[in-house]
Amino acid sequence: MSPEDFRGQLQWDLDWRKKEMAVFTNRLSSMPAEDKEIYCKALLVMLYSHFEGFCRNAFLTYLRLINDEKIKRTSATEYIIASSLIDIFHDLKYINKDNYCCDLFNITSDETQFSSFFVRAHFIRKFGDILSEEVNITGELPGKIVDTKSNLWPNVLSTILYRLGLPHDEFDSYTSIICNMLHRRNDYAHGKEVDGIKEDEFRNIEKNIYDIFSDLIALLTKAAQNKSYLKNPSSTITSSKVD
Repeated sequence: MSPEDFRGQLQWDLDWRKKEMAVFTNRLSSMPAEDKEIYCKALLVMLYSHFEGFCRNAFLTYLRLINDEKIKRTSATEYIIASSLIDIFHDLKYINKDNYCCDLFNITSDETQFSSFFVRAHFIRKFGDILSEEVNITGELPGKIVDTKSNLWPNVLSTILYRLGLPHDEFDSYTSIICNMLHRRNDYAHGKEVDGIKEDEFRNIEKNIYDIFSDLIALLTKAAQNKSYLKNPSSTITSSKVD
């Protein structure tokens, strides 16, 4: 997947979401004033679903781009290596021979009587082979790396960025907007909040969320172009924003 194709996929995903939102938001102009705040409650719940959905799909598409490169772990950054070994690290932490996440430790050996020490020694024994393998983040791994936890709070977004070796503070300036949207969305979705939201406040949140989408596309496209997932990329990515 070329960086151009990658950006095209992100833009396509964003375009249909914005079109869907526009179908509903356009009705605000002809709606009685007393109904607008109630209607905006539903719009905000939908906006959040697109926020989480777009971010998740964008990160998963970035992982697919990395997979397509078929790079060895030895060529990847420590973040991508660590992300690709999540299941192995899980097995190292939670030793249970009946419930391993990966095949590395499913071994019949007299040494298994030594339990955790055997597993660690076996990992060290195989570490060279593990590093020489291609990065292949497939199956359940992408969902574990890009885990939005059904509530994409700023700290969750930062964690995903960090796991991918991207600037984890890229969206810190949007913290209050994201938190405001999420608090309202949770209250509305669970029927806890009677009062609606004024149209101008909803429009402000919507604008900022669309700005996040644009910034995320720019950030990931730049990372794709610079091959920032490599240990020695063409250039180092710091931020997609222009001062």
